[in-house]
Amino acid sequence: MNSESAILFTQCLQNDFTSLLDKYDPLPNSLHIGYAEANRLLGEMVEDGPVFSLMDWAYEKKPEELKLIHIRDWHDPKSKSQEDHLLQFGEHCLMDTKGAEFVFQNWIEENPNRAEIVNASGLNDFVDTNLESILKPYKGKSIRVGITGVWTEAKVTFLCYDLKTRYPEFEIAVCSALTASSSLSMHFIALDQLKQILGVNVFSSIGAFTEFLTGDQPNLKKRISTNARIASDKLNLDPKYPITELDKQILLYLFRDCKEVECKTLDGGFSGNVVLKTKSIDHLGHVQVPCVVKIGNRDLIAKERTSFERIQEVLGNNAPSIVDFCELGDRGAIKYRYAAMLDGNVKTFQKLYGTISDGTGLDRVIDTVFGEQLGRLFEAASSEKLNLLEYYDFQHKYAKSVRNRVETILGGPQNGPNIEIFPGHIVPNPCLFYETDLLALKEYNAITHNTSYVHGDLNGANIIIDAQDNVWMIDFFHTHRGHIIRDLLKLENDILYIFCKIETELEWKEAILLTDFLHNQEDLGIPLSFDPPKEITNEKLKKAYRVIAKLRSYYPKLVKLDRDPYQMHVGALRYAMHTLSFDECNELQKKWALYAGAKLILKIKSFIQKSKVLRIDYLKPLHGNNGELVKQIGLTILPGRKDRNRVLSDDLETIKKEGISNVLSLITEQEYIQYGVTDLKSELPSNGINQKQVSILDQRVPSHTQMEEIVVWIDSILTQNQKVLVHCVGGLGRSGTVAAAYLIWKYGMNAETAIQKVRESRSERAVESHEQIRFLETWERSFKH
Repeated sequence: MNSESAILFTQCLQNDFTSLLDKYDPLPNSLHIGYAEANRLLGEMVEDGPVFSLMDWAYEKKPEELKLIHIRDWHDPKSKSQEDHLLQFGEHCLMDTKGAEFVFQNWIEENPNRAEIVNASGLNDFVDTNLESILKPYKGKSIRVGITGVWTEAKVTFLCYDLKTRYPEFEIAVCSALTASSSLSMHFIALDQLKQILGVNVFSSIGAFTEFLTGDQPNLKKRISTNARIASDKLNLDPKYPITELDKQILLYLFRDCKEVECKTLDGGFSGNVVLKTKSIDHLGHVQVPCVVKIGNRDLIAKERTSFERIQEVLGNNAPSIVDFCELGDRGAIKYRYAAMLDGNVKTFQKLYGTISDGTGLDRVIDTVFGEQLGRLFEAASSEKLNLLEYYDFQHKYAKSVRNRVETILGGPQNGPNIEIFPGHIVPNPCLFYETDLLALKEYNAITHNTSYVHGDLNGANIIIDAQDNVWMIDFFHTHRGHIIRDLLKLENDILYIFCKIETELEWKEAILLTDFLHNQEDLGIPLSFDPPKEITNEKLKKAYRVIAKLRSYYPKLVKLDRDPYQMHVGALRYAMHTLSFDECNELQKKWALYAGAKLILKIKSFIQKSKVLRIDYLKPLHGNNGELVKQIGLTILPGRKDRNRVLSDDLETIKKEGISNVLSLITEQEYIQYGVTDLKSELPSNGINQKQVSILDQRVPSHTQMEEIVVWIDSILTQNQKVLVHCVGGLGRSGTVAAAYLIWKYGMNAETAIQKVRESRSERAVESHEQIRFLETWERSFKH
């Protein structure tokens, strides 16, 4: 590194802001970050915590390598100008008091000339301070700057903003483990804004943060030799799973307060990781609460730690807490403590699946994971625009690896438009989807889908069940805010293509029947029956189906009104194609996943291609009684919907090309505004199209008088051999109810038959609400008297 190539700021790391408290101690003032955040920043064992680790590293650097600037809150209670501030927040950081001292005061006293100290009494560290003069030698230079400290959304953010605007040449970074706020949620919101708005580098790893500044990281080995009480021969490792010397050193550090520890290797984690359940005895001879330790790539482990911290407050005791973490060389580790995990046999979800005779044995585990644990995250769901092809990472760059996998499985080049998995079982070649289709095939727009925080990689090894049947999740590396049914889709994929060990071609042929059945579910708002389809006779496949039916029982309350199966198809394709590379799958399982992927590609391409042109579904003709006329009734979504980036003029052109001259609009006045189609009323007549308006609230029904008026109007149009287009917002609930009511009124159908006819013609989701079904049943009875 060049001389004076980096600057490290500490921001308000003072007792009144960050000193450790007992859990139920009152806050000393309204600016203290609180028990949990102070504990995260300083660590349960302060001398080995994040801040002390950083200071130990920083004070070993030469001044020409690393400039140290400590900013402290510094108040004079006699100053009139500070009176309002102290009145608002209470007395804090009063000059020359214990509360104003740094939490690393020993380094200050032992090295009085090593660092610059800036006394700031307000939010802006450049006002009435000497900070500008301190930084004058660096102005105009390309300097790497790190910031650690508190109030991420206030003091840290303001300092980043000032530095960015005053010294644009500076390259600024913060570390999530070395910054804190009054809550983790505010902390991470602030970090996201620093990255997105100011372009600040945000590191999860302390080692990556210090390497950014000077090219090296804190010396963990020194602290192991200094502090560890455990001898290396008291580290009892699983002989079946040897680990590296580097990983042993990490374990010695994590259990430095113990005199003995027993480690049992668990399944789970991505390649290169070590996941251990530990039983330890502290230096006083007390048995400690069991922990799970995960060791892996330093930066990836750090990312998992921060991903978990984002949801930790929500999950509470339903998830582990992070006791400790450390980094050594290119390896990192997290030590998780579980509130009630007991000793004894620990099983993964995958192993438990293998021991049960049918799927009912996993109901309680599934309910715990999705109803209680992840359910807390799902409760905070929101509807957001989400391009699913982008979200599930479908990219042309993966084409080569996909082709290699497909050709390896099938034993040779696959250059044609189709592939033959077994004789007579021909499907489209999925290689072409990645090689050519993805270059041009784009979602017409980003439709809104329900999103929440998700685990992100919920496979059968990341759910563990202890000896008392407590259920826990591990491996939060992929945790993020995303597609709400992602975890359900991932686990379903693994149940099919990993857990279900099909071993003959005959079993494979039955397995693809199950896949077709599952992927043909047209309405995610209707749960699957727990009874398997009659064509499934294999007991392994029956068990798989039963567990999947339980998983999908969560779909209705998660997807809510977003019931189209396209979202299921995209996620299922992502995981099916990924399965082709899994070593734990046999060849038949890979061929099963390959078949599923190829069939899903057809569904996805069809959906996207149809979505570009206004989709109009006409009722299928009836037998006799002039039943041909009903095929003149078309159902569609609201033309020109701005929330789906539709263009009104294009949709009107489609309507005219279909020869439609009459439109029945069922939306409310507010919905014209809400969906950006205020011009629809004027544009329809100007395009020669007659419109009838009957406003019905979403998911609701008209009065009987209104419905009589509607069906009479439709009938008068049809008898003139003209077409009628019925629309609401989605073309399903209100539109389907009107179409079914016409069939009942005109042809004497019962409500059930009429609803089924509309669903066959439009979608299984047509006639959406219970109120709409009840209306049609009452409507039917009104013509029987």
